[in-house]
Amino acid sequence: MESPFKSMAMSSDQDTRILACTHDRLSGLPDQVIYHIFSFLGANDTARLGLVSKRFKKLCSSSPYLNFVADFDSGSDHSCLRTRYTDFCSYVDKVLRSREKTGEGLVRLLVHWFCKQRRFDIGGTVVSSWVTVATKCGVEELDMLVHVDSLRGYSLPDCVYKCESLRALKLNLQMGRFSFQILGFDWLKDLWLDSVTIGDKYFGQRISDRCKCLKRLTLENVDGISDLTMTSSSLEDLEISDCRFPNSFIDGKFNISCSSLKVLTISRCQFKALWHVNLNCQSLKNLTVQDSEFGRFFACKIDCESLETLEVCGSNFLEACQLLVDCPSLIHAMISSCRFANVCFLNIKSSSLGGLTLSECKFSSPEIGSQYSEPKKEIKVGAGPCRRIIMKAENLETLTVSSSDAYSYEFPLSISAPKLKDLWWTGDPVDFSYLNQGMVSLLNARIHIKPTCRHRSEESDRRCKHSKSLIYCAAKFLQCLSEARFLSINTWPIEIFFMQNDSPIVFKKLQNLVLLTDGSFADQIPTIASFLRGLPNLRRLIIRCEQISHELSDPNATVHLFNMLFFALFLQLLNLLGLNSRCFNLTGVGQDLKNVKIEAVQGQAQSCVQNAGKRR
Repeated sequence: MESPFKSMAMSSDQDTRILACTHDRLSGLPDQVIYHIFSFLGANDTARLGLVSKRFKKLCSSSPYLNFVADFDSGSDHSCLRTRYTDFCSYVDKVLRSREKTGEGLVRLLVHWFCKQRRFDIGGTVVSSWVTVATKCGVEELDMLVHVDSLRGYSLPDCVYKCESLRALKLNLQMGRFSFQILGFDWLKDLWLDSVTIGDKYFGQRISDRCKCLKRLTLENVDGISDLTMTSSSLEDLEISDCRFPNSFIDGKFNISCSSLKVLTISRCQFKALWHVNLNCQSLKNLTVQDSEFGRFFACKIDCESLETLEVCGSNFLEACQLLVDCPSLIHAMISSCRFANVCFLNIKSSSLGGLTLSECKFSSPEIGSQYSEPKKEIKVGAGPCRRIIMKAENLETLTVSSSDAYSYEFPLSISAPKLKDLWWTGDPVDFSYLNQGMVSLLNARIHIKPTCRHRSEESDRRCKHSKSLIYCAAKFLQCLSEARFLSINTWPIEIFFMQNDSPIVFKKLQNLVLLTDGSFADQIPTIASFLRGLPNLRRLIIRCEQISHELSDPNATVHLFNMLFFALFLQLLNLLGLNSRCFNLTGVGQDLKNVKIEAVQGQAQSCVQNAGKRR
């Protein structure tokens, strides 16, 4: 009876003949180069290539890279599947026994057995026999995907643990239970566990103690880990993805103390019972947490001397969360596209921190976390609403915030960054009432804040703008920017501020101002004039507007006409300020009819503003 690989190869005779008739450049290559090419081919491609010539047939049979793939989940009848099952097992046995007799080395053995029907379950005994032969041939890489009995599980034979040549092991049991033996992988460098169930509470510690040379550990779609404690001194790369930490009455712990660990990635994981994370890795440089869910009170302490980049993206925190980061080498931290249901406390201690980005974060309703038990520990944040973002970074110099939630103004935000120099803020307004006024080092601020909420009528929109809390928050925010020397800001927060305030906020150090008008420039002249009265040292002013006035909206209007109209409006602005027009130079608007640039003559404008203040 023909082997399944030969049958598959004969099904594509036309392709084989075409390949044989073309100029053969592959045959002239050295055997080792051809073997390296074979390492990238699948099982079917290798079988087809073996029919091209006798040399290729010999090369395929002696290749150090053996790939066997079988799929028993097709819609064929049981008799056909039974035949395929028998042929496949016989073929693999024949190839491996032949390799054992010849004593030829084996770099990689790949066996993928796709089967969800119990009658065609390969069984642990068959797999172990193949693995045993591979270890005798000095195999370096084992890649096994099999479906085993979920009750009995699967344990690798002892010869695998004793195999001195084995460097990489990838095991996929289709959510079957994996039992880790007492013996250790003394020479293993790369371990990948995919779609397995582990019921061993001390699994992480066993890996650390018994895999002395392990460099990379990947846990993908692993279930049953209640605690994970890693203390490996050799581990350099740890990746955890699609794992579920089960819910239990005992607090889950996640402790990583690996002195050589450089990269830690956690993605698409569910931590229903986990509440405490402790990372103490001296060599860790990059930490990424993305698309994960934390169901209980979450406290994370990161104490890594070499950490440079911290990213928390697309994660959902269903209870209060606390992130304490004590990393002197941390350069940039990012929290983006996260959802919070309670207070979020972020404290970063780093003498090297250059930038912190908070973007696209949202706040969910308080009822989301009601299905989970109450946290045993609480964060002491003082008086104020329970849902709140608190950020403390003593050495932070650059802060970037992008808020996209249409209702984010209902939630307070507290920032303590006394050394902050650059602030970039875009998106929806938040509750600025808890902002500290300690931004004494602020030099540059770029602000574009405007709500994205849409109202059905002008009256409801007017009520939203006249909200006392919103006006107070705008005033609080402008006060925090009063130490800046360069300011780029849209007119919406300024307009909100002057709805119930007559006296402007004084920006004593501000020298350069860029105003981005929201709507008609002609309608906003009184608001702009009121704001400019608080800028005694302004030297340069740039106004950018999309619309100069409602009356002039013809797209065919000339640049000259726009210049004339804006010059008239600019004179009106100067008259409101009590300034002399000769103190300013007005340049033309650009060809796009949107950018208007005004420059104040240094010295004259300063004295004019001061004199105007005295006249008032």
